[in-house]
Order: sequence, then C-alpha cells, then structure tokens
Amino acid sequence: MYQYPLRKLWSILVLCTITSMDKVGGYHSIALPLHNNIYYQFIYVKKHEDRESRNEVDEQFAPNRTVHVVNLPSHVDDTWIKECFGKVGGVQFIHRNTTHNDPNSSQSSDLDKDRGTLSLINSAHIVFRSEKSVATLLSTSILDQLPPQPTKNGLQGYMEQYKRKRPGLDAIHEFTDKYMAEFDAREATEFADRKAMQHQVDEDGFQTVVNPKRKIPMDLDRLPKKQKSKELQDFYRFQLRDKRRSQLKSLRERFEEDCQQIEKLKCANKFHPE
Repeated sequence: MYQYPLRKLWSILVLCTITSMDKVGGYHSIALPLHNNIYYQFIYVKKHEDRESRNEVDEQFAPNRTVHVVNLPSHVDDTWIKECFGKVGGVQFIHRNTTHNDPNSSQSSDLDKDRGTLSLINSAHIVFRSEKSVATLLSTSILDQLPPQPTKNGLQGYMEQYKRKRPGLDAIHEFTDKYMAEFDAREATEFADRKAMQHQVDEDGFQTVVNPKRKIPMDLDRLPKKQKSKELQDFYRFQLRDKRRSQLKSLRERFEEDCQQIEKLKCANKFHPE
C-alpha cells in the first residue's frame, strides 16, 4: 500500500479544513506554512468595499483591485508581503494598517492611541494591478511562502547582539588584512600617478613638479627615546634619592679603585709617600 508522507497527508487535511471554514466573518482563509513545522498559520482576506464616507486613505484603494488582509505574521515587511501575494498577481500598492488608520477598524483603544503601535491583528490593504489577481487570491487555499524567522528577544537577543559586536580575533584579522591590502593598493596607485605626472608638460609649456617618493614611515625605535627626553629630570623626590644613591655608589667605586692602585704602587716600590 502506497504511504503518503506526513507533510502530504497534513496538507490534505489542511485543505479539507480550509474548505469547511472557507468563510470566517466574510473573510476567505488562506494557509501559510511555518518553519520546521507541519502546522499552518492562517491569514484572512476579503475584497475591500468602498464606504460612503471616504478619507485620504480610501482614495488610495482602487475599486475591485484592493483586498483587506488580517492576521499577517509578525515581523513581516512590505517586501515579504509583495513577494507572497505576488504569486497570484502583480502588487501595485501596500498600505499597512494601524489602530489609527485602519479603515476597517471601528474603534481603537486609548492604550494603542497613546503608544501608536500596530493593532493586535496585523493587517494591511493590498492593491493589485488587475481585478483577475483578486479573484485568483480569493480562490487560493495555500500560499507557499514561509514567514521570516522571528528575532530573538530577552537574554538571547542581548547575547546575539554582543556576539555581533565582538566577532572574534579571526574576523578582526581578516578585516585588518583586507583593509591593509586595500590601503597598499591605493598607495601604489597614487605613487604610479605621481610618477606619471612627473614628466608631463601642460599647455603653457610648464612641467609639473611632483615628489614621486613615498612618505617615510615613522621609526618606531625613535619614538620611545623622544618621549623619554621630554620627561622632567630631578622633579620628583624619588628621582633625587636615586640620583644621590648612584653618585655615592660611583664615588665609592672610584675610591676603592684608587686604594687598589696605591697598594700596587707600594708593592712595586715606586710610590713612597711622606
């Protein structure tokens, strides 16, 4: 007996479920797949109906070519919406609805008004390029478009942000090597340009004077010496103590050397002090 894959059987079950609940409050249900999951998320679509009292937002909605979509996945942008609904026809315009500008929302809470956030049901108005696309969408049961991966929040989000800011020594070495290679290439190009301009003569017969030599890099061995020469001498008390100690040590060594020299002369009978 031929066995269907689990995903295939689940798709058939979803189609049967969609057929039984095709209309929910006048909205047509469409299934969207989820990442690494056999379940689906449902969005609800309805053809936009013109109202008697039209505002600036309603003027943007073309008659018979606009649909109202609710329960969109979170963290979706206009690019994802255009790619998803572009499977049934060309998308001309997308209007994301909030609690302030949703034409299908009769009232909004004071909390949402103060915060200016999206409504609890993430919805949008989509204007297609043709009326045929609207009819195709209203007869579609599944749109094979995965929603974007949700961003990490809380501690995991902070850890990801920390890792992005500190990529590691290997990434830093790679970035540094790439930057220095580009810098050397720019230096070589500038050197070649200066050398080429050295023998050029302008329209008036003057020759451009250019220094083709590259800048001499700073000698790193000289830098500490210059810094030491700028230090103040005999400014601190410990410097004075160290200086006196070194002077006394030097005098003591010289005295010992003189004493040894005198003893040698006495032994050689060449020195007879009175």
